Amino acid sequence: MSNVAGAKTSREEEIAFLALEQVLGVDIKLADAGAGNRKPDGSWVYPDEQRRRGIVEVTSPPATSLMREWARAKKAGRPQIESGSIALRWNELAQVCAEMLAEGWARDNLDKLRAHPADERHLFLFSRGHSGGAHYFYRLSDSYADGSIEHVDDIVLPPGISDVWFRGRARRDLGQPLGSAELWLARYQTGSGWHRYVVRIEEQQLPSPNPRISDDGVPVGWRILKDRAIKSADS
Repeated sequence: MSNVAGAKTSREEEIAFLALEQVLGVDIKLADAGAGNRKPDGSWVYPDEQRRRGIVEVTSPPATSLMREWARAKKAGRPQIESGSIALRWNELAQVCAEMLAEGWARDNLDKLRAHPADERHLFLFSRGHSGGAHYFYRLSDSYADGSIEHVDDIVLPPGISDVWFRGRARRDLGQPLGSAELWLARYQTGSGWHRYVVRIEEQQLPSPNPRISDDGVPVGWRILKDRAIKSADS
């Protein structure tokens, strides 16, 4: 994704940053504010003796037509639905990942990460619709508590990339629609393979949804967003 000078994180970026902060124990700064599309979205320094540096790019498969249709549905007061079928591809999730990472939009983001010095380079993927990858991301991050484990092979990450994350489903307490939600994540890490996590994201910490797609419905000032600007002492 990309930010202009003075911009804040997008909703998708903030979800990714909050999730990574919980898992990695770091403090993520907005790396590309004012840099157009030349820098990755976020950066951090691990609180260890080596002071290792990590960077992350947050992106999704293209979903222009779906977003346009959802905007039209909101304007017309219709339900926002996604039609069509998705190939199951059971036990082929690693192949799906490899194919996705080879697509042009993914290569562009991987090239951006590789263009900057870092000890770790992370790609964080989310999907705006089931046909864009959500169906597969949900399965990658599934805890398989029901015992129906799907086999997922290891994948070979592109050179210079240490981690790829897949944002799975979120479960919100229906009685608290503006409270917290549990978010499932899958992570493939070079050298150690697949990992799965469940993190908790507070709605109050997130930017408003895209007004073209969804209504906010909260009082002004209710949201409390983290200041992720890089101060001069950090640069």
